[in-house]
Amino acid sequence: MSIVIENLSYVYSRKSPYEKHALSDISLFIKDGEFFGIIGHTGSGKSTLVNHLNALTRIQSGKITINGMDLTQKKLDFKKLRSTVGMVFQYPEYQLFDETVARDVSFGPRNLKLPEAEIAVRVREAIEMVGLNYEEIKNRSPFELSGGQKRRAAIAGVLAMRPEILVLDEPTTGLDPRGKKEILELILRIKARMCRTIVMISHNMDEIAALADRIAVLHEGKLACVKPPGELFSERELLEKLNIKMPLVTEIANRLADAGLAVNRGIVGEDELVEGIIGVRGQGSGIWFGSRLRENNIKRNR
Repeated sequence: MSIVIENLSYVYSRKSPYEKHALSDISLFIKDGEFFGIIGHTGSGKSTLVNHLNALTRIQSGKITINGMDLTQKKLDFKKLRSTVGMVFQYPEYQLFDETVARDVSFGPRNLKLPEAEIAVRVREAIEMVGLNYEEIKNRSPFELSGGQKRRAAIAGVLAMRPEILVLDEPTTGLDPRGKKEILELILRIKARMCRTIVMISHNMDEIAALADRIAVLHEGKLACVKPPGELFSERELLEKLNIKMPLVTEIANRLADAGLAVNRGIVGEDELVEGIIGVRGQGSGIWFGSRLRENNIKRNR
């Protein structure tokens, strides 16, 4: 289930005094089974780009092909596309609307005009996939749930469509450190069990570095680069030019390298950094350093 984006450009308010070039000649290939990250400052074009992937934003210029489906065709099968590509927006809980959780989660499958028995199977499956107890929650109002439960219920509504590709726009926005950790663990579980390909926008460099196989950087509507996390975050000059922060782990690795220690500057994982410290300074200091790193990372994400 690959995604091919070719020379995609998009202009808001064309031929008006408010014309804005949101995307300029973007070309990307997202592999089947890949966890693909997208980063960039506000206004760089991230959301506009991913909104094209299930035709929420229609193509003005360029081409997108998803598993052989050409999104430029006039008679596009929207139901097929939107059951293939699931979208989770920022604060998805704001989209909850129905009387009960089960009815809300069933909205997508019901629009596909599936048999009631199939809808019931999908609703239970999706609710359980996001870690909620189906029997306890199915008849409750979604507005009575906690903040974390609401977000999970909203994600379940997307999963009930059984998408093969899941697109997430800042999925941990507004959550405390524990909530963020739980949602990220959920995303990995979804990737392992249901959606082989994940595309995720994030402003959190620690999250995206730890999860993504490759990361695309957008800058002023243009594609600045596509690189694996270790390669991207080891390039100081590029990061400074694009005004992108390093993940905390990479920042510490760079400071240690600057101090003369033989530590890889492209480290993006806590365990990898701790192993590097152990190798350089001895096992005792590595264990101490690992505990301090995790404490600082929790404080940083608050």
